[in-house]
Amino acid sequence: MLLLIKNLLNLLTIIVPIVLILYTMLDLIKNQIDVDKKYLKVIGKRFIYAVLIFLVPTVISLVINEVDEENKYLTCYKEATTENIKYYRAREEAEKKKEEETNNIAKEKADAERKQIENIRRILGEKNKQEKEGNPGSFIGSINQGNTCIYYQSDYRAYSYGGIGKATIASHGCGPTSCAVILCTMLKDPKYTPILTTNEICRSGGCTSGGTYFESLNKYLKSKGLNTRLVYGSKTAKSDFYNALSNNQMILIYVNGHFHVLSGLQDGKIRIVEVGSKAKSQKLYTYEELIALRGIKGYIVVSR
Repeated sequence: MLLLIKNLLNLLTIIVPIVLILYTMLDLIKNQIDVDKKYLKVIGKRFIYAVLIFLVPTVISLVINEVDEENKYLTCYKEATTENIKYYRAREEAEKKKEEETNNIAKEKADAERKQIENIRRILGEKNKQEKEGNPGSFIGSINQGNTCIYYQSDYRAYSYGGIGKATIASHGCGPTSCAVILCTMLKDPKYTPILTTNEICRSGGCTSGGTYFESLNKYLKSKGLNTRLVYGSKTAKSDFYNALSNNQMILIYVNGHFHVLSGLQDGKIRIVEVGSKAKSQKLYTYEELIALRGIKGYIVVSR
């Protein structure tokens, strides 16, 4: 309706002045010479009327525009229903939450990198300290590119396995050595060596002439404040392995007659610390290649 009125006013603004001007010109032509002062006044009035007729619609048009703008605001206000308000608030909160999550992820990543650097410095510092004190056997290990503490049984031939006959860490201590890898890495504490873990596990009754009890290893890791989930068999192993390793967790794997560690993922493959073989620890494995090594009897998923 307002648009129709505006169009009519615009039309009048154009037509009426033109009509008045034409009418005046016709009068001038008719009267030609007999143009007196009185008639000039009439002509002047007509021009004034023409100007007024031009201005009035313009003013009215401006008023209508203002009313139209107010109507737009009113329409916007009316459309601001409770549902719409809730929707926009929810969207704003979601965007804010997303931004916070992005910032948190960046912060966690930075913290993780800082802790990794601190871990390396601490372990290397401890190693150097022991070497200066003339007792390098307290820390026989290394740190790989994944910032994982690396221990091998073969480096501990001189250390007894719980005082059981002639058993040594090298011959029987794959379980405690695997625990040392996990504890040193996850707790970022180089005091956890195969010597310490073997002594503590054996003192608690976890060692036998045939090796270490699987459940004893799980109990020992829990006693150090880590979260564990013990699983027998390999039904869900593949999904468990990839899910855990992609979330910076570690896995103590129980294969036929042996224990070792899954320490992370690299290029989509599994990185391992095979405490009984330095050569195998240098390689990356698919799940199928890992199974082909010795099979899987069970595993412990370990997290902070």
